Parts: sequence; C-alpha cells; structure tokens
Amino acid sequence: MDLQTLITDNPITANPFFVIAAVAGALAGFGMFRDAQHRRRRDLDRVSLISWGQVSIVALMLAIVCVAVGLRHGG
Repeated sequence: MDLQTLITDNPITANPFFVIAAVAGALAGFGMFRDAQHRRRRDLDRVSLISWGQVSIVALMLAIVCVAVGLRHGG
C-alpha cells in the first residue's frame, strides 16, 4: 500500500478541513497550556509576547468551524 492511497482512502485525511481542525485543536491545547504557565509564573516581570489565551480561543473557534464545514461537505 503506497502513501497516496493511504491518504486518499482514509476519510479523515481525505477532507482537508479535518486536518486543519486537528492542527488548530493542537494549537488551542498548546495555547491553553502556555496560558496556564504564564498565569502561574513566579517572576512577574517575565511577560509573554504572545497572548496565549486569545490564541487558544481563536484556534478553538477555527477547529470547531472546520469540523462543522468538513462534516457538511461529506466527512
């Protein structure tokens, strides 16, 4: 079995919206982890350049929309 048939025969990877949703979900999880670490920091002068709370919220919304669109388009 070659890689091309493995990718196209799998219903999850055949639809690109599910792949985008998985990546966005992983980013949302990482963002939640980093936001929790940022809130529990000991040195209050070490601020983050990225607002991980907002990143995780936007990534979670993107994941939900991509799953909905993927299911709508025959997932």
